[in-house]
Amino acid sequence: MATNNPSSETRVQLFNEAVLGSSPTDAIPMLLTSANAYWSPRQVVLDYKDGACYGAMVHYDRSQSFEVLRSAINTRFGKHEQPTFADDPTMGIWRMDDAGFTIQLSDDDDEDSYMAIYVRFVDPNTMATKIEELSETEPELFDDFPLDDFTDALRESDTTNPTTRDGG
Repeated sequence: MATNNPSSETRVQLFNEAVLGSSPTDAIPMLLTSANAYWSPRQVVLDYKDGACYGAMVHYDRSQSFEVLRSAINTRFGKHEQPTFADDPTMGIWRMDDAGFTIQLSDDDDEDSYMAIYVRFVDPNTMATKIEELSETEPELFDDFPLDDFTDALRESDTTNPTTRDGG
């Protein structure tokens, strides 16, 4: 049974966002060190592409409440919580533009757990190139789609963060 109220005594072990962008051989701890962590993830799944981690799914059992997990994430990233979801009892979103990643917290009924998804941003130029490559191998996906306009707009967008690696 989940605890309904976040407690100052509940210590949640969070995913180490420094893993995002790292290679599988980099010596970076997957979880943040938490003295006397009371609630640790039951499963962490990392996604790699082109030798770099671009995402993680972190599952927590339901021994504590959704709000306990939200509160722990807010301890690190509270100023980045998206207001639209701040009061949502089943979802939270944090967007760290400077660090180049986002977190989505949700209630995963299928897995009977809470899931925090960490995803690294992909720069628009890399995204445009990948879409063009896909259009060469699967042209039918882009029938009646303004591919050139779309990829040009991606390349012209001003959302690239020079501190994030290409990929994803």
